[in-house]
Amino acid sequence: MLHYYQYRYRAFRVALAALLRQLQQFSLMFVTLFFIFIPQLIIGVFFGLGKLVSFDSHEVAMKVAFGFLLLQSLLLQAIKPAITDARHRAYHLTLLRSRFHQITADWLLLLVCHVLFAAALLLGVSMGTATLWQAPQLPGFMLAQWLFALALLYRPQTLLSSLLVAFVAVWLAPDIQTYLAVSVLWLALDWVRPRLKLAAPQPQLSSVSFWYYVIKEYPWMVLWRAGASFLALWAGVIMANERPDLLHYYTLMILLVNQLWWSSLYLDTSKQVMGRRGFWRSLGLDGQIEFSQNALIYGLCLISWLAGVVLLNGELFTVSVIATCPLLTWTLKHYPQRFAVVWGSVSVTLMMIKVLFL
Repeated sequence: MLHYYQYRYRAFRVALAALLRQLQQFSLMFVTLFFIFIPQLIIGVFFGLGKLVSFDSHEVAMKVAFGFLLLQSLLLQAIKPAITDARHRAYHLTLLRSRFHQITADWLLLLVCHVLFAAALLLGVSMGTATLWQAPQLPGFMLAQWLFALALLYRPQTLLSSLLVAFVAVWLAPDIQTYLAVSVLWLALDWVRPRLKLAAPQPQLSSVSFWYYVIKEYPWMVLWRAGASFLALWAGVIMANERPDLLHYYTLMILLVNQLWWSSLYLDTSKQVMGRRGFWRSLGLDGQIEFSQNALIYGLCLISWLAGVVLLNGELFTVSVIATCPLLTWTLKHYPQRFAVVWGSVSVTLMMIKVLFL
């Protein structure tokens, strides 16, 4: 039995190290550019959790709760393969017959990685039992955190539907307690329902429909970007209520970060193009597939930018964000290793112009 847990720990470390190597360029850039704000981000997490304990508006508390649930889903999805050892999971039963130890190892590794749950737990412990009785929404939120995390590991479809219900319930639930109860109840009911298999349309293969099949096969490369963009906009909406005087600065930063997500999609799509370059060349469509790839990237960047401008009342200066999209895609095409530096330089330049001259 002990050998299985030792194996899971070592596999987790190897997978996590591989993930960190992939993110090394971006993590270094973020630390370099935003190291001043890291303490504020940590404080912001506890400030948000504090909004669940003491709040003036139930609507704000529900928005914060949904934001945390969405954020944890994005973070845990990135390290889900490391938690579950997805690459070798089919061989686990050859090491140990019982699934009990497999699930136990999953839960232990999930507990190690779930920093937002740990932050909520730390806040709850610091409050004490007597205070927690006066704020039952915090234990309820922690229960929702854990159940949503388990759904991510074992029932991804349930997680997506539960996040959708949690989003809609923000405007329908009368208070935070009801909101958490509805979210958890829906997740529990959806967990036990039979799985649905829907037949997806099968359009004829072309330079345009090719991307439909790519996204269908690898939906996560679009879903995590959509979730991250939505979360950034969601945070902007909350900031608009809390600090409307600083919204024009937050809006520019949110648009720049969202552009980072969507322009980096060029890297994922290029892998699909390069792997089938000979096929498209044999059909004489290699130029069309490259054009459709650029159209896909520019279109998604434009949609993300428009959503931010509309929801956050963006100023005319924010046009400069979408204007830099061709530069970023050109960098990704010719010098992908310098993409983080170029995006960081563009972001700092635009922020400095905004602060100093506008």
